[in-house]
Amino acid sequence: MNPLRHYPRPALDQPLCLLAGRGMYPFTALRAARAAGVPRIHVVGMIDEAEAALAAEADSCDWVHVGQIGKVIDSCRKRQVSQMMMIGQVKPTRLFGGIRPDLRAFKILARLKEKNAHSLFGAICDCFEEGGLSVLPAHSFLDSCLATPGQLGRIALDASRAADAAYGWQLARECARLDIGQSLVVKRGSILAVEGFEGTDRCILRGGELGRGGVTVIKVAKDGHDLRFDIPVIGLRTVDSLAAAKARSLILQAGMTLFIDRERVLSALDDLGICVYGVDPVKAEFPLG
Repeated sequence: MNPLRHYPRPALDQPLCLLAGRGMYPFTALRAARAAGVPRIHVVGMIDEAEAALAAEADSCDWVHVGQIGKVIDSCRKRQVSQMMMIGQVKPTRLFGGIRPDLRAFKILARLKEKNAHSLFGAICDCFEEGGLSVLPAHSFLDSCLATPGQLGRIALDASRAADAAYGWQLARECARLDIGQSLVVKRGSILAVEGFEGTDRCILRGGELGRGGVTVIKVAKDGHDLRFDIPVIGLRTVDSLAAAKARSLILQAGMTLFIDRERVLSALDDLGICVYGVDPVKAEFPLG
């Protein structure tokens, strides 16, 4: 967690807006917030990204196109909601097409010199907060789903797994620091793929193809990562990508990686013979199992 940023705590007696993108993450967050006692949950779904089924689980739902920042703020005001979470993926290529920016979005795009995910979504969060919304961390209500340090499945690190994990970890952290990407694929001391704008799954598949299987995938967060709009996520779609890449290890940053359907994911990775290991970013130790 970014120690320099103060993140608001969820108000359990107040309604909540979920600004939802792709995947199962919005469903998981909605159900966790409901279980925590949040009295009313309003979903603002992004058209062509969020699942239509979200509306059935929410107390109210509006739909916006990607880039309609003012419409999101207006929706929350209409529903008398003052706290929100930004959850779920948006296709990275939306930045180059398929976006319908309103005046607020145009102003953000015009003033940003660097248009990477961190700067762009951070500016959007700032805009929401200027509009009167309290933007909660993306893992709110979901602390129990965060990766913990050490071995997370049945498969332990062996010497070769630990070597690739330690080598790739330092490089992945540096790539994240430079805002290049959060994931990296390595095999026997060779870097096969670094995540760019295509996202984690395609990075994994590219690395697996180049390495012809037996690869190690490392997923990290940058120092000072802005938790208002993003936290690294592992779900069943990640499992499919790891299976297709014939990966042998998945190395995660403990405390900063969120499992969606944790038990199913770890069970599936066990069945595939993939080692899953959470790394304490302070100690960065890779002991042999």
